Amino acid sequence: MAETEALPKLREDFRMQNKSVFILGASGETGRVLLKEILEQGLFSKVTLIGRRRLTLDEEAYKNVNQEVVDFEKLDDYASAFQGHDVGFCCLGTTRKKAGAVRKKYTLFSSVTSKILFPLLLSICCA
Repeated sequence: MAETEALPKLREDFRMQNKSVFILGASGETGRVLLKEILEQGLFSKVTLIGRRRLTLDEEAYKNVNQEVVDFEKLDDYASAFQGHDVGFCCLGTTRKKAGAVRKKYTLFSSVTSKILFPLLLSICCA
């Protein structure tokens, strides 16, 4: 079977598994594009955005998107926001031109990676 013929079946098989996904950084350029693509593909039964603030999502396509607001300085208090998902995307990032304070962003990314994402990967891989 050719790759293009196999892709629709792979998508449908994945949909049938009722997987859930979270996205960190959905307000940024990369995160917005990822969120739009995830919703258009319809591969996940549950989509959760995790961020510093709630996003205004007015379009009908976003009606079933869950949002969790967390304080990235106190990640231990928000571990439950990351639990119960099969897949996670981290789109945290910045450009010097737009954000200026790059060092703080890298510290935040390291904290998210070490406290949340790495243990989550271990629990998924070892389950």
